[in-house]
Amino acid sequence: MLAINLICAFAASSQQLVSGQLQDSLTNEPVQFAHVNNITSNQMNITDVAGYFRIHANVGDTIVFSIVGYQKLGWEVKPGWFDQQIQLKLPQDQLLLDEITISNIPSEEVFKRRLIEHIPQDTGFWYHGMLEPKPYDDSPISEKQLNNPLFAIMQPTDFLYQKFSKQAKEERKYHQVLQRESITQRVHQKFTRDWVQNVTGLEGDKLTSFIYYCDYSLDYLDRTPLYMIQEDLLAKLEDFQTISPC
Repeated sequence: MLAINLICAFAASSQQLVSGQLQDSLTNEPVQFAHVNNITSNQMNITDVAGYFRIHANVGDTIVFSIVGYQKLGWEVKPGWFDQQIQLKLPQDQLLLDEITISNIPSEEVFKRRLIEHIPQDTGFWYHGMLEPKPYDDSPISEKQLNNPLFAIMQPTDFLYQKFSKQAKEERKYHQVLQRESITQRVHQKFTRDWVQNVTGLEGDKLTSFIYYCDYSLDYLDRTPLYMIQEDLLAKLEDFQTISPC
């Protein structure tokens, strides 16, 4: 036990002092009383009223800064940090909604559903220099997976629940509706009447008739690159003009 304490004391004495100021990334004002945690050596401190901090560390240690109202971020200690007062910027933790264009005001029920379904951007902790984690996919099992015989063999309990539970069936139906709405939104942004007009040169009723003539499915428009849709449009345009001359 004594040997372990001596080793820990020696390790702490061999560390160098990192000092600096923690600032608001937007206003450059000092961030007061934020937690300063060297998670590598399990040492902690806080910033003072002017945002300054001091903590022992070695090169390569990770120092994490956290306080309510700001994002929790970590920095890896660099060799040059011991020779100067460093300045670190901590972003405010804000919920930013995507920009929208208001046209027809939806009904109260549609508005409530969209608000409940909104998924805010994840502002959780991450290390600088590392890839951000991928979001967890908790979508329900698809009908294709459910009808796979291996699913029933490998996970019989889950199979019985998914196959016969009314709640599981409703969850799958609801997920399919959400997927279809998402596909429709993407297609409406990608395949527009103005774009077809620019590609074909058609206008008015002629343009409307040509779009109905093409009769593209949502799945096709969603999966197919725009340049391939353009090639197909021009090929269909020749046939359309023969059966519907100007």
